[in-house]
Amino acid sequence: MIYFHKILPLLTAPIFIVMFLLVIGAVMRRPGFSVFGLLILFIFSNPLFADWAIKQAEKPFAPINVSALQKSDFVIVLSGDVARFETALKILENNKADKMIVTAGKTPWEKKQLSDGHHYINIAMQRGVNLDQIMITEIVHNTEQEVVEILKMIPMGSNLTLVTSAVHMTRAKMLFEKAGFNIVAFPIKFFSGHKTTPMSFIPSASALHRSSKIYREFQGRFFYRLKHLLK
Repeated sequence: MIYFHKILPLLTAPIFIVMFLLVIGAVMRRPGFSVFGLLILFIFSNPLFADWAIKQAEKPFAPINVSALQKSDFVIVLSGDVARFETALKILENNKADKMIVTAGKTPWEKKQLSDGHHYINIAMQRGVNLDQIMITEIVHNTEQEVVEILKMIPMGSNLTLVTSAVHMTRAKMLFEKAGFNIVAFPIKFFSGHKTTPMSFIPSASALHRSSKIYREFQGRFFYRLKHLLK
């Protein structure tokens, strides 16, 4: 199932759609398809569009100071970025949560020996953090599995401070709330934007990469909303 979740979005990714339209246009000798494909490529590889898309994905969240947080039962660290763990440590050190839960994220095709969660625990050990304050899930492959594993560990209705990137927060918060948790969002890694220059109007591979990632994030939100509606 994890392969289905990872491969399906690739088949509907902007670059795949562009390639499909270009091939159809060439084979069927219908230049309209090719022009439409090139238009999609131009839009998604435009830096201004990429920056705008990231800001849309971050809404409605804004940066929060740790000191402004209310104390929760647990601070949750989703896999994928050590910055999430560093932030959760600050929350724990400021007594804004009783315990931390890290998720053991590791996909089947990754060659790394340790999951993200086990890597975070190693960092905690090196810094002399009390490991009695840190819990870890079983191996998980995506955000939905992270929620399922955490639900096995703590009571439904627990108050959680959820730490993840701003663009990922909407989807993660939705899944945790659907599972019955009370969530305080603590988004990090906000996109500060780029200064507009003449180069902002010229398509680039980096802009295509950024906008494609955001496109995939919105795909994930749509998928889980649809999944819950059909239940």
